[in-house]
Amino acid sequence: MANEIPRTAHAGDVQMEVIGLSKRFTVKSGGKNAVLNAVNDVSFTVKKGETFSIVGESGCGKSTLGRCIARLLEPSDGRVMFEGQDIGKLAHGELRELRKKIQFIFQDPYSSMNPRMRVRSVLAEPLHNFNVPAAKVSARLDELLRLVSLKPESLDKYPHQFSGGQRQRLVIARALALEPEFIVCDEPVSALDVSVQAQVINLLVDLQKSLHLTYLFISHDLSVVRHLSHSVAVMYLGRVVETGTRDEIFNTPRHPYTRALMAAVPRFSEASQGEAKALRLTGEIPSPLSPPSGCAFRTRCPNAQPLCAERLPEAKRFSDSHVVACHFA
Repeated sequence: MANEIPRTAHAGDVQMEVIGLSKRFTVKSGGKNAVLNAVNDVSFTVKKGETFSIVGESGCGKSTLGRCIARLLEPSDGRVMFEGQDIGKLAHGELRELRKKIQFIFQDPYSSMNPRMRVRSVLAEPLHNFNVPAAKVSARLDELLRLVSLKPESLDKYPHQFSGGQRQRLVIARALALEPEFIVCDEPVSALDVSVQAQVINLLVDLQKSLHLTYLFISHDLSVVRHLSHSVAVMYLGRVVETGTRDEIFNTPRHPYTRALMAAVPRFSEASQGEAKALRLTGEIPSPLSPPSGCAFRTRCPNAQPLCAERLPEAKRFSDSHVVACHFA
């Protein structure tokens, strides 16, 4: 079992609730307009002071879900409740105030910073946007660099003068500028070397503890998710197929897709080689423009039965936190 991840003060209180969230895009396919269901009827809760991770293969809708939660994209259906408030109903001024509380860390730090701006301007931009007095900006910039373990002289450099790990620290510092409570981390370490990944992950853990932060962490890397998470949702083709605590997902996975993901990482699987081979995923994720009927995973599932093509599986609850959408879980 992985070491216990510390929980911040007031952990256990529900801070965010996602209810039936869907996001559809109209795209061109074969010269005609088609509907792409990027996120489909997703629901879960995130507790204050914890890390809720969303894991799945590329193209499953993880990043789109994160952007909808942070209101960088408008959901097509459903609600996002933050501290009991429906953020989809906020007026412009109220939404602007919400931006202080919910921030976003992007996957590619270099493309998320203006290469023509010095770090001083990059970090000060959100402070100026919210009219932080100039007398306080300089002290805040020094504090932000201290929080992410960068030297004060970094302020006068440009983004290209830093390593990948240092740039990710700068993006984290910018996300912290307005003292948020909730941060969406979209694959924040996927482009980094393993040793640098560990440093950045440890930084995120330390910041969570010292600043009482809540994370929605998006990743396809199960080792990172296992180290960082309190709770996990497994996503496939726009739908969440299993949610649970970290230990429930990693120690007793019940959905065949979750089990296949675990089997693909040898050190997480205690199954025999034959069992691991049987669980190995084959084929590609179907196109979200023409998903399979019933259970979307059935075309790759070793346990698929005729029922799987006929009906969408209902969620089954195995504990207060462990929910699985599978006919034969």
